[in-house]
Amino acid sequence: MAIPRILFAIPLLAAGAFLPAVGAAPATPPSDVVGMDHEVFTIDKITVHRGDTLTFANNSRWMHIIGPGRGGLLVEKDGLPMHERALTEIDDHYTTGRWNTLGTYYITCSMHPLMTVKVTVVP
Repeated sequence: MAIPRILFAIPLLAAGAFLPAVGAAPATPPSDVVGMDHEVFTIDKITVHRGDTLTFANNSRWMHIIGPGRGGLLVEKDGLPMHERALTEIDDHYTTGRWNTLGTYYITCSMHPLMTVKVTVVP
């Protein structure tokens, strides 16, 4: 009896998403960039001024899918310049639109539920 090829493909795809890549360590992001380690952002909270953008950098060997929300649950939020999910791979960067609405917002990773950063927008 032949074994279906899909039984080989699924574990390989899962391994690619959840096992770290081999090679040189990813670059450390600059201090004005929110870094993404394995299961945490490099900071818990950040304050931005109205009109600023915010850049996230994946400095881990893991894939992240970031977007608005908390605890790994992505949700839509009015006033947030990040309406879509962003996939970041090793040494990848994502820059949001301009933060024009004052308030407190949260960005999370849907693959790592403990990974949430609080963004406060001030005048």
